[in-house]
Amino acid sequence: MIGGISYASSQIASVYSATTNALADALTRIATGKKFQNSSEDLVGFLRAQDLQADISSYKKVREDITGFKAYTSAAVTAADSIYDNLSEMKELARQYAGTEDADLKGEYAAEFNTMRRQVTDTLDNTYVDGTKVTKATEEVTSVDFNPEVDGSYSMTFTEIADSTTIAAFDLTDTTDEDAVQGQMDLMLTYMSEAKAFNGTADQQLNLTTTIINSKQAVKSLITDVDEAEEMSKVLDLSLRQQASIAMLAQGNLAQNSLLKLFE
Repeated sequence: MIGGISYASSQIASVYSATTNALADALTRIATGKKFQNSSEDLVGFLRAQDLQADISSYKKVREDITGFKAYTSAAVTAADSIYDNLSEMKELARQYAGTEDADLKGEYAAEFNTMRRQVTDTLDNTYVDGTKVTKATEEVTSVDFNPEVDGSYSMTFTEIADSTTIAAFDLTDTTDEDAVQGQMDLMLTYMSEAKAFNGTADQQLNLTTTIINSKQAVKSLITDVDEAEEMSKVLDLSLRQQASIAMLAQGNLAQNSLLKLFE
């Protein structure tokens, strides 16, 4: 009888130990928020999560590169808008200059025209991002990779742009007229359209890359992250089992002590 009680107590103690270990594991998962901590716990899940993390890191690098690319496209758009607006004002001043015989007005128009001219040439000659001139044509300004899994890059290269040297030589008192300014406006309009296209593409790719990152992170989360409600349910069940084991062990010890007293 005593042997039987000792055997039962041993079995209950074993159940108690296993329950305690399982409870500790469940509490650890809740505390860390992860289903497993290393490859030994879930090799397939661990390897899949590692692959996903590598993809996520690659796309995050792409997102950083696109953000840097956006600095160039944004600078190009800002410069293009400023230059085109100033050239438009210069064209209007050239028209007004040609349409009056008033010397004072001609002087005012010419002075304002020259101010606009200097602003245009200064913007054309001095718009840089990280040491790279943005306001240039036929030569690559910068490039970026949109997909880490495919070789190739997206180049920011403009086909044409207003000519700084030509604009610097504009002189209302000489041969400069509306048509001359309009010619530079046409060149600038092409540059501005391309700059906005580059900027729009960068925005689209930035949004797409963020979507890809979020998607991969969601898949990784399904693999690695615990379901807190499910784990809490397990913790409650294991806690009840642990308490039951303790109670049974206590009763077994009490019964064993009672039997031993009969032989004293």
